[in-house]
Amino acid sequence: MTLKWTEPAIADRMAIYDYLETKNPAAAIEIDSLISAAATRLSQNPSSGKPGRVPGTREMVIHHSYFLVYELINGLIIMLAVVHARRQWPAN
Repeated sequence: MTLKWTEPAIADRMAIYDYLETKNPAAAIEIDSLISAAATRLSQNPSSGKPGRVPGTREMVIHHSYFLVYELINGLIIMLAVVHARRQWPAN
């Protein structure tokens, strides 16, 4: 299945990388690799995530601190957000 990253999801991913890189560059690379691996798994098994908190979405835990939010529309996996577990999701 084809995967499409939305601008907000790309911005989330970049912000996570940039933040971690200042603290621990190796961790930044590791988390970004886990995000890539999770996206690849989703392309092979799009229903593997659990139903999301927002109707019509799904969520996949990629690390104890991060999860992906996505939706399935017309044969596409649309990545909506990369969320830190402590972040309020969805935002009010």
